[in-house]
Amino acid sequence: MTEARDRRGRLTRGVVLAVAGVALTGCVPARPASGSAVDVAAAFYAAVSRQDGAAACGLLAPVTVETLEDDADEPCTEAVLDGEVGETLTARSGGTSGSATVAGRQAQVVLADDVLFLTVSGTTWRIVAAGCDPRLDRPYDCVLEGA
Repeated sequence: MTEARDRRGRLTRGVVLAVAGVALTGCVPARPASGSAVDVAAAFYAAVSRQDGAAACGLLAPVTVETLEDDADEPCTEAVLDGEVGETLTARSGGTSGSATVAGRQAQVVLADDVLFLTVSGTTWRIVAAGCDPRLDRPYDCVLEGA
């Protein structure tokens, strides 16, 4: 009788641990797909090309919006389309296709004529930097970036 009770106890503990593991796994938010990072980058450039500052700013990470507004001393919806940022972004079409390299909660998206950096925010990608040019042995130089 004692041996059966011990086996049943081990089985019960095993089932409880398995259920707890499944439950905890369900609580971890899923990272958005790498393809959706490319979609966000393409949507950003589509918004810039149609002069929709609100839509473009809606795709930026909060830190990028804050930095842009502080640097330009105007709301994001205007700053993303004006000045050096607006000129640079408008000159780059971005394109509708590209590739993404994902590392954890960060992504680098390479479009036809731009490189963007994104981060996970909630369940979607948000743009941290855009209008980025590579520099030999140095970090990218980006016209739009969060602090």
